[in-house]
Amino acid sequence: MNVVIWVAVLFSTFIGYIQAEKTELTYRIISPVEHQVIQRDSGNSAWVEIKVATSLSVSKSVPLEYRLDKNTSWEKANGEWKDERFVARLRVRAGGWHTIEMRDSRTPDHRSQGVQFGVGEVFVVAGQSNSGNYGEIKQSTKTGLVSAFDFDNKKWQLAIDPQPGAGGRGGSIMPLLGDALSKKLNLPIGIIAYGQGGTSVREWLPQGSRFPNPPTVENKVRKINDGEWESLGKIYPGFIERMKAFGKNGFRAVLWHQGESDANQKDPTRTLSGPLYEKYLTQLILKTRADLEWDVPWFVAQATYHVPGDESDPNIRAAQASLWKNGVALEGPDTDQLKGKLRESDGQGVHFSGPGLEAHADAWFEKVSPWLAQKRNITKYKFSFGAIADCQYCAGPNRGSRHYASSAGKLKECVAELNKHDLEFVIHLGDFIDRDYSSFDKVLPIYQSLQMPAYHALGNHDFEVADELKGKVVERMGMKSKYYEFSVEDWRFIVLDGNDVSFHAYPKNSPKYKDAERYYRENKIRSPRWNGAVGSEQVAWLRKILQKAEKQKEKVAVFCHFPVYPADPHNLWNAGEIISLLEKFSCVKAYINGHNHKGKYGQKDGIHYLTLKGMVETEDNAYSIISVAENCLDLKGYGREKDLTFNFKE
Repeated sequence: MNVVIWVAVLFSTFIGYIQAEKTELTYRIISPVEHQVIQRDSGNSAWVEIKVATSLSVSKSVPLEYRLDKNTSWEKANGEWKDERFVARLRVRAGGWHTIEMRDSRTPDHRSQGVQFGVGEVFVVAGQSNSGNYGEIKQSTKTGLVSAFDFDNKKWQLAIDPQPGAGGRGGSIMPLLGDALSKKLNLPIGIIAYGQGGTSVREWLPQGSRFPNPPTVENKVRKINDGEWESLGKIYPGFIERMKAFGKNGFRAVLWHQGESDANQKDPTRTLSGPLYEKYLTQLILKTRADLEWDVPWFVAQATYHVPGDESDPNIRAAQASLWKNGVALEGPDTDQLKGKLRESDGQGVHFSGPGLEAHADAWFEKVSPWLAQKRNITKYKFSFGAIADCQYCAGPNRGSRHYASSAGKLKECVAELNKHDLEFVIHLGDFIDRDYSSFDKVLPIYQSLQMPAYHALGNHDFEVADELKGKVVERMGMKSKYYEFSVEDWRFIVLDGNDVSFHAYPKNSPKYKDAERYYRENKIRSPRWNGAVGSEQVAWLRKILQKAEKQKEKVAVFCHFPVYPADPHNLWNAGEIISLLEKFSCVKAYINGHNHKGKYGQKDGIHYLTLKGMVETEDNAYSIISVAENCLDLKGYGREKDLTFNFKE
């Protein structure tokens, strides 16, 4: 018996080995990098750039899939191959650590290792020694959610002192402050450290900046012929390049702790006056904003403490406070109050002891945390998405008010505008082409240049192709299924296929075509033959998804090409059945569709029914951005589409 068991164990081990061998790590994620933190935006999400390298000689047509965390499904990555790298952008909700994996959709065993990254809050910490690694006790992140950026090596690492990029070899406040913010926000925190020990504000100025007297240490300045001094610009380039690496709005704020070296009261010839300190720090702040081309928030601490008996400089303190009052900077903590046992060498030094680092981090937390909470409440919207209906492109001449060939240019204009906004996704609501399979070649590349997930609902005209090509339409449009669902935050979006039972989606004389004939005849349909119906299997699927959404307390929006309400010749053949089902679930807030190019709106039993105007109609464009708030949808229309607000029933 024991022998049998032993053989079974060996066999199962062998099988496990064989299965493990099937997975080949042929892809390597080079962006994001391990423990990278990406600044979240006003939608509590971020666009994450995905770059993948491979050891395989692959066709650039090979599509890749991603999985964000182990318990999620694999999804198509909307990207392209560039210079032997696959590049895509992915919208990711704030949180972490996320683990992203990539694989070949055609050969799923060819995949990458997972890379951990987060979407949260990122800060630049700069100034002199007390913004660097000069504390008495080295610190490390206790939450494991605070990461430091190593600019020189272009990598991220957990925040363990000494912090990369800053001077000194001792302790810092960064892990402690990061942990406090992480616990408060339940988010990862990124730190870009650049504290430079013993520096004056004069040394931080760009090369060539002039001032009347030198700082205590002269290795970063020089005397010029007329008796003035100037900055050698040794610090500013590294400072600005670190910030530029993150781009516009790529971090939340600069946390500035500096002033001790400019308040050198023992040598008045090297001390800055209050007005000059204010002038030079203002100059530095404005220069960073100009170079980065955005209004970077700066927190400025009050920092002038030297040693017992030389504990503050009222002139520099007044200058720092003036920056707050004049709106140049935000109010940082008063660190001059942290003295005694909170300073190194039993209270005799300028740097912080272990308890002092904790008090310093707490002081910064008390200033930054309320401001962050205020920033998060500036917008009422949770997220936004783009919506387009009836591009309906073909190369043929205009027919009445339909400008078929012009739709390519309209779509290009639309995509360019939508790419300017932080959108969770864009959906086209059917009739992407008017006819001819070759029409996809013109407009699909335009639509695929969207820098966010791009979805389709199927329209009747999407199947106006040769019978032998009808079965290829779904794959050509990059769709995994004719009907599907996805979620964003606490919303679930359901995309229906109104061609499920129809005359146009299937070759004539096919079983599906004959089913449509039977359905149309037996149900005595009076609606035009160019409409369609949602089949029984899809209706059962829809009911299941709605039950799940209701249980999980999600809100629901339904997308389809065909309308269902109000009454209209364009409506689904079984519009009444769909309406009755939707009304059984309080989670359903909206049904959004195309098909009727004139547009239409109705509200029934707390559900908003919106028909978007068709892009193909007239010389004018038509598309929308829909923003999601707690109690409403706000539609911003472009071209013929008008602004609307849909309030939810209490």
